[in-house]
Amino acid sequence: MRKSLQKFAEKCPFSATSVKTSVPRRFSEIPGPLELPIIGNIGNFKYAVRSDSKTIEGYNHHLEEMYHKYGKIVKENLGFGRKHVIHLFDPADAQIVLAADGKTPFIVPLQETTQKYREMKGMNPGLGNLNGPEWYRLRSSIQHAMMRPQSVQTMFFYFLFILRYLPFSQIVSEELVKHVAKEQVRFGHVNMQKVAGRWSLESAGQILFEKSLGSLGDRSEWADGLIELNKKIFQLSAKMRLGFPLFRLFSTPSWKKMVELEDRFYAEVDRLMDDALDKLTVKDSDSQNMRFASYLINQKELNRRDVKVILLSMFSDGLSTTAPMLIYNLYNIAAHPDAQHKIQKEIKEDPTSTKLPFLRSCIKETFRMFPIGTEVSRITQKDLILSGFHVPSGTAVDINTNILMRNEVLFSDSPHEFKPQRWLEKSKDVHPFTFLPFGFGPRMCAGRRFAEQDLLTSLAKLCANFDIHHRGEPITQIYETLLLPRGNCEFEFRKL
Repeated sequence: MRKSLQKFAEKCPFSATSVKTSVPRRFSEIPGPLELPIIGNIGNFKYAVRSDSKTIEGYNHHLEEMYHKYGKIVKENLGFGRKHVIHLFDPADAQIVLAADGKTPFIVPLQETTQKYREMKGMNPGLGNLNGPEWYRLRSSIQHAMMRPQSVQTMFFYFLFILRYLPFSQIVSEELVKHVAKEQVRFGHVNMQKVAGRWSLESAGQILFEKSLGSLGDRSEWADGLIELNKKIFQLSAKMRLGFPLFRLFSTPSWKKMVELEDRFYAEVDRLMDDALDKLTVKDSDSQNMRFASYLINQKELNRRDVKVILLSMFSDGLSTTAPMLIYNLYNIAAHPDAQHKIQKEIKEDPTSTKLPFLRSCIKETFRMFPIGTEVSRITQKDLILSGFHVPSGTAVDINTNILMRNEVLFSDSPHEFKPQRWLEKSKDVHPFTFLPFGFGPRMCAGRRFAEQDLLTSLAKLCANFDIHHRGEPITQIYETLLLPRGNCEFEFRKL
């Protein structure tokens, strides 16, 4: 594995390993926007002054502009006591940072507001906001629940995972097909902004809470309300993350609004968790046959509070990420009829197969073209040399994957075009640290396997039953803490 990574590092068009310098340059010499006292970089100041939705939504373009102006490593002073962050746009630098992870990688919380809210309420901050031994203890429990038994080889583990959870994923995908057909008849089109959220909630119900939530049935209005609540939290979190951080000092109107939204969201999810856990019991039976929550509640080292922390983290993260990815995949499939017909042919040739290599390559290409986040973050735990510059321990580093995965140097064969075949051509080498849709290492997305399986199963069912067409303006992305869909999310599903 190490030799393989070295091979990619040597081939990387602008590899950090190609920097020939005996003495690293100083941290202060890392290029970046002009810094001003207190407020930090001048480029960041516009977000503090104009924290309106239109300005905040373009933050991902700000990252791209910095890359083109300053190069593969950029230093940004966030101001107002938030110190520096180093932006990396080189996969070889990303490799150095992630190779230094150790057992417990430290990260910058994605949502400082959620962390502050949960601490204020005496709650555990959650997996995405924790660092150190407590994070490792809870994260290990998830790994054990998903990778039983631990001793199996990777492919055998994947086979066991499919056997355990595929039936529940299939139930949800079949409900999705019925729901889409009803929406199409009722409205003449399907608003996937709503339907994808309902689907994500129903998937979470089956996997995490071990029951149907009715999101694709008689409780769709309740589901829509919870989805809208979650969206508002992410929108407000983005504004507060980039604006003046006055909420750190006193209770601002924005902070009061955030507390209200979080209170309502958590009350709903807490009811779901309590209802599920009250019906699950501690058993002496073989844990290999238990589903996710059942397995967790039967672990002696976890108490009920621990289990709720894990379920809340995976539920809220999945709702925010999996639903947009379903929309992005449907958009790419609808916008490329040749690819859609190829998927349908692949399914028709083997209707029961879960392999579906071309559909998998379409999903992978969609992750590349529509990354759900702007960065994989780390706080360095030792001094590193990145692109020839000294970066001290304790520095916040953002590997800006949204730039890497659409980079014209790294993907020279049309990086802005949908070309799923690029992932089927073994002759084409892509640096492994260029494509990081789920992060990397110990802090890789805990729900990755669930997300991949749900997307594959549901997209296969939809393509097998419908010709899919997109209506209206193209779908692009806006920054709302994550990179979420902008544009018309209405589709037509014509029965085959």
